[in-house]
Amino acid sequence: MRSTFRRHLFAAALGALALAAAPARAQEPYPAKPIRVVVPYTPGGVSDAVTRLVMQKLAERLKSPVIVDNQPGANGQVGSGQVARATPDGYTLLVVVAAHAINPSLYSHMSYAPLKDLTGVSQFGHIPLLVVSSAQLPPANLKDFVAWAKANPRNATFASSGTGSGAQLSAELFAQTAGVAMTHVPYKGMAPALPDLFSGQVAMAFDSVQTMMPHVKAGKLRALAITSARRWPAAPDVPTMAEQGYPSLTGGSWIGLLAPAKTPPAILKKLSAETQAAIDSPEVHAKLIEYGIDPVGGTPEQFDTFIQSEAKRWADVVKKANIRLE
Repeated sequence: MRSTFRRHLFAAALGALALAAAPARAQEPYPAKPIRVVVPYTPGGVSDAVTRLVMQKLAERLKSPVIVDNQPGANGQVGSGQVARATPDGYTLLVVVAAHAINPSLYSHMSYAPLKDLTGVSQFGHIPLLVVSSAQLPPANLKDFVAWAKANPRNATFASSGTGSGAQLSAELFAQTAGVAMTHVPYKGMAPALPDLFSGQVAMAFDSVQTMMPHVKAGKLRALAITSARRWPAAPDVPTMAEQGYPSLTGGSWIGLLAPAKTPPAILKKLSAETQAAIDSPEVHAKLIEYGIDPVGGTPEQFDTFIQSEAKRWADVVKKANIRLE
């Protein structure tokens, strides 16, 4: 009896110690270990460079290592799926671009639900797209291009970096809005498309200011419009889409930070606030502009609302253009 009583007493004491220690663990300051940030694209691209820029400043503010991990594949689905299935503790995060909101409309089968399994932390910024046409073609502005495309339907083509890309969908939305029948010519990246754009074999394209503006300055391409809400510092003479009668075409691509769904709100709030501070720092802000990105920031709720609106916007475009990927 005495032995049994002692065993029960000992077990009760251990339980009390565990209960006493639990609050201490729950209140452990975040972050207490390195944070892994997955970029679901190859190293060296704009999304990778922007992530490393912002994460370096975020690590300084959090006083904790932030490790950037590239996990490319399947238009962002490989790395995104990893994070969607990760423990929601704030130590595995994901950087996404517009494809995150577009993929559910393009793919009938995905290993995760992008809009349910991941939640917003903060948007880094908007990426306006420059609308360019070959300098070998007659149109001098967007109005001229629309008239030329309607009069020359066989030559009304546009290049993109691949089927389902943001560049394709932006051009499809333009064609739908302007009432122009245009033919998509997909390439494996925008670099292979440039010679055909220069020569006029392909009529126009949507792509980043950073990529296209040097060719405009060299006289090989003509800048017709930009999708930013206001004129862009690196292209002050290029009118916006809204200025030319297409306010619904304001936007383009974007980039931001997500976490697995069910990540504690307190962690999301802290990450969001520190990300905003990193974006607002003079050096990061200036570098983002240099990369062709309009800095944004914002709360987790604001980013989630924005992603939902983008998903609906592009779902309509995908349906009308009858685009499907498997």
